Amino acid sequence: MQRNTFPFNLIIAAAFMKSTRALLAFVFVAFAMCFCAAQNILPPDLQCVKKDAANNNVTLEWTNIANPCGPFVSYTIYYSTSLSGPYNQLAVITTAAQTSYVHTGGASLGQTLYYYIVPDFNCPGFTPLNSDTVSTDPPLPPQIVNVTVVNGQSVINWIPSTSPQTHGYVIYYYLPSNQTAIALDTVFGGSSNTYTDLVGDPTIEPLEYTISAFDSCWTFSSFVTKYHNTIWTTANSVACKNEISVAWNSYINWPQGVKEYQIWSSVNGAPYQQVGSVDTTNLVYSYTTGFSDGDSVCVYVRAVSAADTNITSSSNVTCLIATVVKTPDYNFITNATVNLQNQIEFTWMIDSTAALIYQRIDRSVNNNSYTPINQFATTPPVYEFNTYIDSSGAVLPQKNPYYYQVTLFDSCQNLYPSPFVKTICLKGELYDYYLADMKWNDFELEHATLLRQRLYRNSGAGYQVIQTLNIGVNEYADTLKQFLNDKDGIFCYRIEQEYDLNLPNGYRDTLSSWSNELCIVHRPIIYIPNAFAPYGKNNIFKPTIIYGNPKAYTLQIYNRWGGLVFTSNDPETGWDGTDHGKPADMGGYAYLIQFTAEDGVKVERKGMVLLVK
Repeated sequence: MQRNTFPFNLIIAAAFMKSTRALLAFVFVAFAMCFCAAQNILPPDLQCVKKDAANNNVTLEWTNIANPCGPFVSYTIYYSTSLSGPYNQLAVITTAAQTSYVHTGGASLGQTLYYYIVPDFNCPGFTPLNSDTVSTDPPLPPQIVNVTVVNGQSVINWIPSTSPQTHGYVIYYYLPSNQTAIALDTVFGGSSNTYTDLVGDPTIEPLEYTISAFDSCWTFSSFVTKYHNTIWTTANSVACKNEISVAWNSYINWPQGVKEYQIWSSVNGAPYQQVGSVDTTNLVYSYTTGFSDGDSVCVYVRAVSAADTNITSSSNVTCLIATVVKTPDYNFITNATVNLQNQIEFTWMIDSTAALIYQRIDRSVNNNSYTPINQFATTPPVYEFNTYIDSSGAVLPQKNPYYYQVTLFDSCQNLYPSPFVKTICLKGELYDYYLADMKWNDFELEHATLLRQRLYRNSGAGYQVIQTLNIGVNEYADTLKQFLNDKDGIFCYRIEQEYDLNLPNGYRDTLSSWSNELCIVHRPIIYIPNAFAPYGKNNIFKPTIIYGNPKAYTLQIYNRWGGLVFTSNDPETGWDGTDHGKPADMGGYAYLIQFTAEDGVKVERKGMVLLVK
């Protein structure tokens, strides 16, 4: 909820100050003509009196009022330390255009001072009227009458401040937690008595308000500490009890409190009728008559003042659809499979006509102890088929199979769990060179009949079926010798089990469940020749690396005295039998081969190679 700050409103106030005073002057001229007709001399409008603590002066400001009955003579200023007097003459103003006066040292008297001005115009037979008596005290705060909600907006009503210098009001949001106020807006006019909040939203929470008064010198009263708040009403249909339950917060700070709370209801757009009332010891009310299943019901609460029953506060209007519980006829899981992102995706079907509040998804690793992993409201539109992807980082489908259930809750808190489903977990390892050994469990789901299973392998060109197996076979060894030229050495597998699903509600389908992806990295295989002939058929010395995909590769050749003869960082570049550009001598040479394999293993080979001619 956005709340304006007070300095922003003061800027607005300053921008309109001149135009506001001009309007007031015009109004006073009109009144002056009337008063002159009544044989009265109108006083100036004494607007504010303010102390200056720095120099102990008091400054008076006023607006002159035209008196067409005769020429201006003077204004006489009087002051007193008591509202009831006696008053002493302070000054005589003989300049008609003067609109302020400084009472030098007036603040040093250390108490409240009261001032008024008497006009003198050359109007024989006319009676001069005194101005309002204005004090150095801030204006008195107004009295809040009520805060109520009208058409979804908060309306604050108050009795205006009794201080004649009151120029306007500041509306605040009140924060009960720390007893502070945040300025919301400024209302000009001492007689103003109502304000509509266009910012706060009383339909989502109760809002607290207070108010202060200010004069034209921007001297502020304290804000009203006994704040008033809106009533926030919520309502729900308790289907299993065939009732509508209404709840609200207290209305506070009426002088004599709340007499009663009235509950008003409208059904399908009909006029509102009072359906009940409670005293202040209750903030909830339930009723069971006047509505039927599927009716649109709107409700609000009205607080009635104990001091004056004509003073009330209405809450927001909350609307709902009256419901009666319909229990679900079925709740079945239809599939659970592991996708290529290593997430478990499963689907289920529910009776979408049932009166459900929410659905909960439970997970287990042993089919005994289930942990809720997600819960969500069942709100319209309700779908018969639903999908959920368990992407939690704590789920490791390659480590073990997982069990899932879906539990439905109706408005009476009745639970309707589905049968469980069990995923396929494929495990394996490189049993020996060129042999990947794999094991897995069967997919399990009530009302499902397993038909067949297929084993897929991806050696870099996408998944291909390598074997179709009968149900009940849960182990397979895959030979990799055919991939001797594949230097990556990464082999990934998945199991697919196909099944018929025949549910008691008549649903039939043939579906598949997939296992997790199992990837086996073959350990490097290195072939190193023990001799080569630079001028023969095998004229380059280099290793042949299978399943290595070497990283940070180096090949170094040393002579019998330990001198470095050759080095290479490219697995495809071998030694051609030269030593610094010249043919090397026959004999044995030491080699050192180092690299990092695909699986991160550091590989190092040392030995001797014979150079022959």
